[in-house]
Amino acid sequence: MMTWQIPIFVGMALFLACAEKSDAPNPQERQQIIQQIREWRQQKDRFFKESENSPLLPEDRQKFQGLDYFPIDLAYRFEGPIIRYPSLEIDTIIATGGDVRPALRYGYFEFQFNGKRYRLQIYKFFSSDPEATRHLFLGFTDETNGRETYGGGRYIDLEENPENHYVVDFNLAYNPYCAYNPAYSCALPPAENHLPFPVRAGEKKFKDH
Repeated sequence: MMTWQIPIFVGMALFLACAEKSDAPNPQERQQIIQQIREWRQQKDRFFKESENSPLLPEDRQKFQGLDYFPIDLAYRFEGPIIRYPSLEIDTIIATGGDVRPALRYGYFEFQFNGKRYRLQIYKFFSSDPEATRHLFLGFTDETNGRETYGGGRYIDLEENPENHYVVDFNLAYNPYCAYNPAYSCALPPAENHLPFPVRAGEKKFKDH
């Protein structure tokens, strides 16, 4: 039986996503951010290796030595608001298992990279779990999918906040659980969230998935 999953490795990721406002971190702040990302990756590796809730198959967990990442590059880190839609429309998100789930079209996040502006759509899933009510879904695809990264796209965790200030850091981009285990059914990023350039930041593909 497939388990629907919008994987959230909470804690450090959400702390980094709600970091103090800073359009241009100074050298000391940059080193702090880099160290926090490294610590988050180490925590995630321990979770995958040791936790009973690890998504890894038993044979993969037994020989697991850590996930593979691109080098940390803060050029892939962006800050700004989410532009909320004036009226929230209910849409559906398709999952890898073929199932669908209703979600609100919450707004969009705009950023500039290499002189061009891009827009990513943000969704909010309905949930009865109080801990998940503030979670915002940002799934994206890019030109590395299927070669350097998981073919189904990657996620970045965001948490709704009253200041409407967000950090979209592709160094924190990660694979959904279905990249490790076919028992999971994971939300597919919407087609409009395809970035027409290679995002060489964050988690790389796991094995040959």
